[in-house]
Amino acid sequence: MDDDEDVRESISSFFRSVGLHVEGFAAAETFLASPSLPDTDCLITDLHMPGMDGLGLHRELLRRGVNIPVIMMTAYSTPEARAEASDLGAAGFVDKPVDPEILLHDVEAILRAARHRRVPSDRSGPKS
Repeated sequence: MDDDEDVRESISSFFRSVGLHVEGFAAAETFLASPSLPDTDCLITDLHMPGMDGLGLHRELLRRGVNIPVIMMTAYSTPEARAEASDLGAAGFVDKPVDPEILLHDVEAILRAARHRRVPSDRSGPKS
């Protein structure tokens, strides 16, 4: 999610080129109202946006009980913003301009971990 359409489309296009399903949103409020929200496996959001910023979005998701891994990105990083993102449990914090390969690596790691958590393990042994 990014209010800058060029950034949003560039990242979305790159992720689609490697086979990931991506939806882009220009505003946090639009994402929060989206029917896609429950099916979201990872969220990449700009820290600074008009209306609700990325930290506010993460706080709102937590308030709603929605536990989506969040990667914050910003061109204006501060130690305070990094600390707050970390305190909220952000999965990552990257500086713009973002290297799409590094961002992809981070997202793939998050998606692998999510799949691993969803795979049920059968510890009861063989059934007879």
